[in-house]
Amino acid sequence: MAADGTGGPYDAPGPPRAGAGGRRGGAAVVEGSGQGSEDRVALRQLVDAYATAVDHGDPAAVAALFAPDGRLVSHPDDAAAPLVRTGRHAIASALTRGLARYLATTHLVGGQVVTVDGEAATGETTCVAHHVYADADGRRRMLVMAVRYHDRYVRHGPAWLFAERRLHFDWREDRPMAQR
Repeated sequence: MAADGTGGPYDAPGPPRAGAGGRRGGAAVVEGSGQGSEDRVALRQLVDAYATAVDHGDPAAVAALFAPDGRLVSHPDDAAAPLVRTGRHAIASALTRGLARYLATTHLVGGQVVTVDGEAATGETTCVAHHVYADADGRRRMLVMAVRYHDRYVRHGPAWLFAERRLHFDWREDRPMAQR
């Protein structure tokens, strides 16, 4: 890296990333005195619990991570209207239907940036989600998606819950699955 801070691996020339607002880089500045560390840990545990419950095929456990009037909003296609599920029952029902086609899923949760403001918080979490399914001929395939979650959180008693979770898909790849 040059003395002026340029020339690092993220300064490489190339087209801007999708969803980066036409910018390369764009790292967030993180400030804080350590206050709210417990909240940040709890919010990370919440997003990890979401991924684990999805991978265990437990829609009721996923829905329990939402406030009673929480919303799960999926943006399957930038041009299409989002799919909105409101309330725990609607969220669990949608996940039951949505996960039924998959033989297995593995969600690898990446980075999370949150802003805590008293009893509410907002955040963005990245994830690479792997979905194994059988095609019409019974051959196994893997659908891999880069997911970006835009979350609103609310403190509900001692726990943090999702007030709203918006799923945006940065990219998808659908490929035959190698046999073991």
